[in-house]
Amino acid sequence: MTTIPVVIIDDDKVDRYIVQRIVQESDIEAKVIEYKAGDEFLEVLSDSKKRAAEIGTAPPPMLVLLDVNMPRMNGFEVLDSISRELGESDPDYMVVMMFTSSNHAEDKAKAFSYSFVKDYVVKPLTRERLQDVIAKHYS
Repeated sequence: MTTIPVVIIDDDKVDRYIVQRIVQESDIEAKVIEYKAGDEFLEVLSDSKKRAAEIGTAPPPMLVLLDVNMPRMNGFEVLDSISRELGESDPDYMVVMMFTSSNHAEDKAKAFSYSFVKDYVVKPLTRERLQDVIAKHYS
């Protein structure tokens, strides 16, 4: 089985830990990379050397679990930056799953307006939900 890079972007240390444990206890082979802020992830994503060192090179595609509510740069600002970087293309190296406490319909609709956002999960994330996303996008 191929190792899937799982990137967790969340300012809450406890939430990052919980997701990391869920990934480790799931049936997937994953390399977990954590960022406490969206701008840290974007810096690595835009620098091919840093990306190769921290996340890896494509393929396989990375799964990005992105929180909406974060200081400095919220999840939608991260999505905007990724979208500007990619233009209209849908990256085959990235599957973004919004992972958030926000259960607002307008946040969900806004998230799905980005072609590379493939799922929206209201915290807490369960192992079953994560495995469903993995099976859907990586099988």
